[in-house]
Amino acid sequence: MKASKRYAEIAQQLSLDIANGVYPVGSTLPSEPVLAEALGVSRSTVRAALGELQKLGMVSRRPSLGTRIEASEPLTSGESFSQTFSSIEAIVQYAAITLRDGLTFEQIVLDDSLATRLQTNPGSKWLKISYRRVDKLVNTAPPICWTDVYVDRRYASFVSDRMALHVGAVSQLVEEAAGRPISQVEQALRGVGVPAQYAEALKAPVDGHALEITRRYFLGTSELVLASISIHPGDRFTYVSRLMRHP
Repeated sequence: MKASKRYAEIAQQLSLDIANGVYPVGSTLPSEPVLAEALGVSRSTVRAALGELQKLGMVSRRPSLGTRIEASEPLTSGESFSQTFSSIEAIVQYAAITLRDGLTFEQIVLDDSLATRLQTNPGSKWLKISYRRVDKLVNTAPPICWTDVYVDRRYASFVSDRMALHVGAVSQLVEEAAGRPISQVEQALRGVGVPAQYAEALKAPVDGHALEITRRYFLGTSELVLASISIHPGDRFTYVSRLMRHP
């Protein structure tokens, strides 16, 4: 298994341990060498996983003081879900710490409008997977978003056969089917109103403020194999990105 996927899985495992009280808030995690040995991974993998938990606000890390548990769930305040995305692995981690609810599948042919949105050919065939995404740790929280995922027809059967038991990102199944990793994800964000067809499922008012995130996943530099469109009601989700100055 590739190290990039492994650290996302370790982050998921540690976040669940924290949520379940194995490591209570206020306590300190074992050292990186101890965790690495216990989990059967390298120290660099543990360090990357702890970095993701730090971005979620679940831990803080200080020299000589170790890694302290700051929160039992990746929430900022109230019922708003906050997530930092700085890599493809962070998207995988987001999928791992939330749940899909109400999966539906449909074989579709892209019309001109949808093909334009996904920037691909009209008339092409895709598998459409639709679901709500909900918080795994807070059962009473309203749905985080509605997502429509579009899978290249070459991988449609493989993905649909495994989705019911798959807890990670759909992109992981596409990678497994293709035998190659997703190398690029292009994403676009825009403010929209909550569409009427999703309002009831999202428990949100029609045309209420929402954030729409469109992602396009590529094998290599230009082979589009997966796309998704997610609608996040404005009070449910905070998108955080980090901009770095290159030397």
